[in-house]
Amino acid sequence: MLFRRICINEWNSYLTICLHSIHATYNFRLQHTDVDVPHFTDSDHNFVKGAFHTIDRPYDKLDPWGAIDFLHHKIGTTHVAHHFDSSIPHYKAEVATEAIKENFPELYLYEPTPIPEALWRVCKGCAAVEKRGDYYIWDNKDVKEELLAVE
Repeated sequence: MLFRRICINEWNSYLTICLHSIHATYNFRLQHTDVDVPHFTDSDHNFVKGAFHTIDRPYDKLDPWGAIDFLHHKIGTTHVAHHFDSSIPHYKAEVATEAIKENFPELYLYEPTPIPEALWRVCKGCAAVEKRGDYYIWDNKDVKEELLAVE
């Protein structure tokens, strides 16, 4: 009985760590990176540029009932607002996101590509940067164009 309880606790811990790792990868890699998002030098970066180069991505097909989005307080679809002001409470983030979309439609980044496809595209096309003009852009010349396509 004790062995079974230990095994169940170990399994629960393992699942928790794995799920957290997946979510951290999603948040870090996909909310802050894409094949066409530039990197800035210290002298060229500012808070607003950083906020506008964050990407809102829905959980989409991974979350058909909205449970993941609910449990994560919609951080996937309100991430840009979070970077504008991290003190915005999660229950006001959707309103803030709508205000950003309405006031800055040409600057707001939203990427609806399903997460597995987006993660594959980012992993293939975002390995190294090269300087182009004043910015550092992902060096993805050797990646097939269809892998880099943003729908």
